[in-house]
Order: sequence, then structure tokens, then C-alpha cells
Amino acid sequence: MLLRICLILAIVAGLGTAYLGFFPVKEIITTTREARDDFHKKWDDETALYQKTDKELKKTKTELASTTAKLNETQSQLEAANTKNAELDKQNTDLTDKLTKMTARADEDEATLEKWRQIGLKPEEVSAMIAELKKTLKERDVLIGENKIIAKRADDLQRQLFNLVGPDTAVALPTGLKGKVLVVDPKFDFVVLDIGDEQGVKERGEMMVNRQGKLIGKVRISSVQKDRCVATVLPAWKRGEIMEGDQVIY
Repeated sequence: MLLRICLILAIVAGLGTAYLGFFPVKEIITTTREARDDFHKKWDDETALYQKTDKELKKTKTELASTTAKLNETQSQLEAANTKNAELDKQNTDLTDKLTKMTARADEDEATLEKWRQIGLKPEEVSAMIAELKKTLKERDVLIGENKIIAKRADDLQRQLFNLVGPDTAVALPTGLKGKVLVVDPKFDFVVLDIGDEQGVKERGEMMVNRQGKLIGKVRISSVQKDRCVATVLPAWKRGEIMEGDQVIY
């Protein structure tokens, strides 16, 4: 009987202890559930906010891509416009230069026309005069060429005549002809002068040699080149040694 009583008391005591420990566990469970529910609510809110932000970000990226494309297109259009503007500026500058030149030419033509008006000649008369002038110039050039041929022929005939008449006959040279001694050969008594056919020098022409106004001697032309000639020193006229740099005159 006592054993039963002890057993009952033990059971009652265990139930009391379990009852007393149940309330903290329940509170913990309730708190945990509330924290879980709060976490899920925050998670749902964060997920919804993330999805909203992601959607807005994608929209912003799309708008940014569209804006970038429009900006690139605008930039291309701006560069094309600048290029076109530069071309137009160059065309404007060229046209301005042409206009300036044409204006100056027009002023010059007007001044020329006014001169012809003062002269009293018509354009066709001026053209006829120009054609006649060209014809005259051409005939003049022909005559000059013929005169050169005749003059050369005359020189040849004169040379032949002098050879026939005698070696001592001198040939006339251009009045005032002057030159300078370039080379002297005292052994063979000849000199080279810096004048020739271009200056009118002729074979058998005779020229005086002087130094500082003093007569040194006389030379006779023996051969003539384009701008040079060779002359022989005449012994009878020799007053001293001829030197390079001495002047020869006719």
C-alpha cells in the first residue's frame, strides 16, 4: 500500500514538473514562429523590392541603350553637318576669290575698253590692226634672218677681198668696241681677248692695247669665236709687254 502511494506521488510530481516546464517551451515555440513569420514577410518584401528594382533597372538599361543609339546618330549627323559646313565654307571662299578676280578683270576690261573708246576704234578694226601687226612682225623677222645671211655673206666676200688685196689691209670693227686681254703668250706673241662674234669682232680687225691710259701695243684679230677671239701682236706697235687684264679698244 505504501508502495502504491509512493508511486502515485512520483507520478504526480513528474506531471507537475512537466506542467511547469511546458510553459517556457511554448513561449519559445511561439517566439520562434513569430520570428519565422517575420523573416518570411521581410524575405517576401525584399524579393518584391528586388524584382521591382530589377525591372526598373532593365527598363533603365533599355532607355539608356536607346539614348546612346540616338546620341551616336546625333553625333554622326553633327559630324556630317560640320563636314558639309566646311565644304560650304570652302566653296564660299573659292566663289569669293573668283568674284574678286572677276571684278578686278571686269574693271581692267572696262578701263581697256574705255581707252579704245577714247581712241575711237571699233573692235573689228582693232582685230584687223593686230593681225596686220603680227603679219608685219613676221615679215620683219624674215627680213632680219635674210639680213644676217647677207651680212655673213658680205663678211665672207670682204675677207676674200682682203686676202686678194693684201695681208696688210685692216678690217673695220664696230665703233667703240672694247675688250680685255684674258691670256698672253709672249713666246708666240698672241693674246686671247674676251670679245668675239657676238660683239661684232671680225678677222683682220686691229685694236689698240692700253694700260691705265698708256699705249702698250696693237693687235690684229686672227680667229673669231662666239665670245672669244685670238689676236697677233704687231711688232711695229709694241711699246711694252702686254699683260693679262690690259684693255683693248677700237
